[in-house]
Amino acid sequence: MKKFIVISIVLLMLAGFAITSSAMEVTLWAGQNIDVGTLNVEIDGDGNLVVTYNITDLEWELLETHLYVGTEAPTKSAPGRFPYDAIDGVYEIDLGADFPGAVTLYIAAQAEVRKQIGVDPDTLEPIYQEETAWAEGTQIRSGKNWAMYFEFPLED
Repeated sequence: MKKFIVISIVLLMLAGFAITSSAMEVTLWAGQNIDVGTLNVEIDGDGNLVVTYNITDLEWELLETHLYVGTEAPTKSAPGRFPYDAIDGVYEIDLGADFPGAVTLYIAAQAEVRKQIGVDPDTLEPIYQEETAWAEGTQIRSGKNWAMYFEFPLED
């Protein structure tokens, strides 16, 4: 009997994990063709959508981020008007409060990144290359700019 209870608890824990294990990793492109890192999207154990910008190319640093999450694909590509922003690049969004009953989310993730490319010989101040970065996906406004979004399906 004890064995049955232990196995039942383990199975329930595994089933709970499967429900909350939706996860996706998307390449973060700077200047359209520089792979600077990834955008990780997952649902945590509390039902929050967690979006994390990860700079994996150590020459680059993350300056600021903007995030669109919605139940419809974005129609505008102005990241300053996206509803979510954070300097540290980590977002937690309560799915139950913000997107109850949603089956698919559309995500547009933009960042400002930079890397040091030299030093000004007169002032000794660093010289930076700054770029806009987008998570890989479908163009928001084809022919206008290279801003992108992708779909994130939610599990039952």
